[in-house]
Amino acid sequence: MASEKEILDSDRLKDENPVVKPKENERSNDKNGVLDGTESLSAPTGCYIPRRYLITFLVGVAMMLIYAMRTNVGVTVITILDKRAKEKVGTIGAKLPNVNWNPEMVGFLHSVMYLGHIFTQIPATYLTTLWPNHRLFGFCVLVSSVLNILLPFSIERLTYATTCIIRLCQGMAEGMIYPACYGVLRHWSVPCERGRILSAVITGAYSGAILGFPMAGIITHYIGWQYVYFISAGACIVWFIVWVFCAYEKPSHHPLISNAELEYLSKAQGQDVIDYENLRIPWISILTSLPVYAICLCHFARQWVFILMLTNEPLYLNMFGYTLAETGVYASLPHICKTLMTLLSGYIADTLLNRTSLTTTMVRKLLTGAGLGMLSFCLFVLTLLSDGASVIVVLSVGLGFFGLSVSGWQINHYDLSTRHVSILVGISSTCGTIAAFIVPLVTGTFTKTQDLAGWNNVFYVSGTIVAVAVIFFLIFGTGVQQPWANPPENLQLIQKLDPLARKPYKLYTVQRSPKADESNGGHENKGDKERLLHNVQPLSEMTHEAILESDNNLKQKVLEDGLKQLNGNS
Repeated sequence: MASEKEILDSDRLKDENPVVKPKENERSNDKNGVLDGTESLSAPTGCYIPRRYLITFLVGVAMMLIYAMRTNVGVTVITILDKRAKEKVGTIGAKLPNVNWNPEMVGFLHSVMYLGHIFTQIPATYLTTLWPNHRLFGFCVLVSSVLNILLPFSIERLTYATTCIIRLCQGMAEGMIYPACYGVLRHWSVPCERGRILSAVITGAYSGAILGFPMAGIITHYIGWQYVYFISAGACIVWFIVWVFCAYEKPSHHPLISNAELEYLSKAQGQDVIDYENLRIPWISILTSLPVYAICLCHFARQWVFILMLTNEPLYLNMFGYTLAETGVYASLPHICKTLMTLLSGYIADTLLNRTSLTTTMVRKLLTGAGLGMLSFCLFVLTLLSDGASVIVVLSVGLGFFGLSVSGWQINHYDLSTRHVSILVGISSTCGTIAAFIVPLVTGTFTKTQDLAGWNNVFYVSGTIVAVAVIFFLIFGTGVQQPWANPPENLQLIQKLDPLARKPYKLYTVQRSPKADESNGGHENKGDKERLLHNVQPLSEMTHEAILESDNNLKQKVLEDGLKQLNGNS
């Protein structure tokens, strides 16, 4: 029987499994051109930027641009609903859209985008198991930006229904962004850094309003409202071009990653045990899990407030007599506070976990309780205020604490199950999308007369929703990995049924072709996998039955026997 090393040499494949591998790193000791057919990779010299940070930065920039693009319509509708809009813009920007929309129509235009999210978020969780997540992520950003270019033409020259259809399609594209984003970060983050990395990405999303509101207000004031859409979409297209050349699905696929960083990621993450061909999702366990419901309620509350601010904050501040440019600038101030606190929350969470005796559950509940609890309080306080300066201060405090909760409930998906994180994100994002669909409709209904009494009703409802969510999370939330997170057959080695004959389990290491099989999207080459399977001795029928019985002692015996089998042949 061929040894493991002979299999590697004969098939010219690279071992990506960090558990069952030769003692030395093949990437640094490959002398047969296994990696690229010519030469081995060496550690970079000089200034080296860790590739996981580069990927995180690019994902964060994408989230910022997407959310900045979402503010475009929110600023444009001020020029439609405010009868004094022409007095609030400059001479060049005075040519405003000539349409006759009412608050209910504007509310539905905001909502229809999130209706598109509902259609695609759950399917997106399945697509993340079929397609490389980095490609799905980039494709969604590109499609949304192209559709954004069409919006000014549709608003001014086509019908309201056509504009709604474009927004619906835009929402369907953006609905897949979060599952794909979490799928990318699953491979490019390690547990001890996950709080900082995820908070950096969410900071990008939150900073979109910081960029979008002032930019949209100033461009509309001085240049023209249509250019807001063109500039936002153009920035996203430029980002996509950079992403195509810099992003890879996994660290082992990146041609420029250092050996040290690859080894660090491999050891910290453990073995890549996700088998996309035979992935079994424990739907019943997930859908009956109270910790999952706790996350879903928090996501519902988060999206309710976030979309309320993203789509209606400029219209609310417009009640206090600011010009369009001033409204854009002032509307960004609460989001600046939120962004800074979001970035800080990652360091707070990682520090509490790494340097104190607090458990993961305690840290998640502490940050969620403080963040969402203070947000709920500030929303109720807004109902007592009637001057613009006080409103901006309270909004800044409330949204600032809102950012603190990011490293609480919003990273909790990874705690429950890293393996199924995209599934969990898709489910909770769908709940959040339902809120995003409802809140513009509710706001449009309450604010028909455009007075403070209507806005106060909006804040009463919003504060109550956030309070219910935080109480539920404090009771049922947890940072403990759930029993359904990993199937019984996942030991510390990959064990599967023979995909050809469905015979007893065979023990093997996951191999990948020299260039990660670019023609197959970076996933395993099926032919190579099958050839490798037939070069490894199958386990016995008794061992196979032991695995199926899921007995812990017997499984440990299987693991030991399997290791001896491989070591004896190497």
